[in-house]
Amino acid sequence: METGKTIAAAQFKSLAEEYRNKTGLPLSLVDLGGKTIHGPVGCDFCRKAVAGRGEKLVKNCRQKMAQAVEESFRWGEGYITTCPLGFVLFAVPIVRHKKLKGGLISGFSIFAEMEEDFAEEVSANLAKFGADATRSGLKAKRVKSISLKKAKESVSQLMSLTQKYRINDLAFLRERNEKYVQQYKIANFLEKLKRENPDIARKILDKQDEIIQKVKLGDRAGAREILNEFLGSIFFESGMNFEVIKVRIIELIVIISRAAIEAGVGAQELLGLNYSYLTELSKVTDLEELLFKVTRVLENFIAKVSLGKEKKRKVRSQRMRDFIDQNFTRKITARDVAGEAGLSVGRALHLFREETGIALTGYINKMKVDYGKYLLLNSDIQLAELADQLGYYDQSHFTKNFKKLEKITPSHFRLKYRTEY
Repeated sequence: METGKTIAAAQFKSLAEEYRNKTGLPLSLVDLGGKTIHGPVGCDFCRKAVAGRGEKLVKNCRQKMAQAVEESFRWGEGYITTCPLGFVLFAVPIVRHKKLKGGLISGFSIFAEMEEDFAEEVSANLAKFGADATRSGLKAKRVKSISLKKAKESVSQLMSLTQKYRINDLAFLRERNEKYVQQYKIANFLEKLKRENPDIARKILDKQDEIIQKVKLGDRAGAREILNEFLGSIFFESGMNFEVIKVRIIELIVIISRAAIEAGVGAQELLGLNYSYLTELSKVTDLEELLFKVTRVLENFIAKVSLGKEKKRKVRSQRMRDFIDQNFTRKITARDVAGEAGLSVGRALHLFREETGIALTGYINKMKVDYGKYLLLNSDIQLAELADQLGYYDQSHFTKNFKKLEKITPSHFRLKYRTEY
């Protein structure tokens, strides 16, 4: 499919206008060779400087844009670079059916720190290509200056717009980005291993143990980092033997599944998953795909562990609330409530606040005061007796806590609201 057919002229015009309104920057659509399909051809300076000449500059400009698009596709995200003249430009890939079709190019600006020397630098670059700096209006025209943060925000907005206008396969690009970043991190760790020349067998066992701990904690980000180091270690050990790497990874999956069971995930639930994962991994013949799949398997295990932990949290929180609801009129302590949930006092207090948004003592006191309000309005009970019935030490203690919540004493509350019923 040709780039021009991937994005119709009218669709590009709407996207470019919305993008320009958000960022103040121009936008062009280029094909795989860097040729402009829609939008301005290069920047104002380039067009004015060339003015029918400078074929070499035009060729280099196209090559640079094509390279930027290719790099953005390789990384699976926007790519920021500079053009042959030294101006900042950035590219976003356009992908359909997992194939790179072209890219969106923007920027044609400079970073703020470049302002002082940019005219001299661009003039020198123009001269290299046989173009005339005086014809470009370089000194007369003000160049748009942006920060690196602004450039990154513009790239992010451009990626979002490609999703809004349904002209990009962002799911595929995200997957591609994850694969590339993973390979980059593994490569860096491999270089580190080569320099250090460690006891690699010990290193593999250590990393394996660290992954298990991260799984039990439900720490997804931490587990991914350690997994990359584990993979780097088995690459180093195996001499990049694919079959050895695959066996090591399958061993890891079996060990991780045991860790997940120890963390509370049902063994029956994992049995089917394990069979599915191991069958899928055994069929993989591509190293890049193997690395990506083992990461997904690890994340799925962690998701199961996290879900199990979340269920336990909610069950324990509910147990505490049920215990309080049934016993709030007694003189119950935080230790009593924590014991009901099988937790330490500190852990119980932390969990209760996280789940309810209110401190344990505050919750108990609210239950007491709410029930006290009901009795004040629907009975003739004396305040001293009421305080005792609600589990307060004395009438003064009850009055103090009641006023703290209701901004009025119990006797005034009864006098004010009972007459209204």
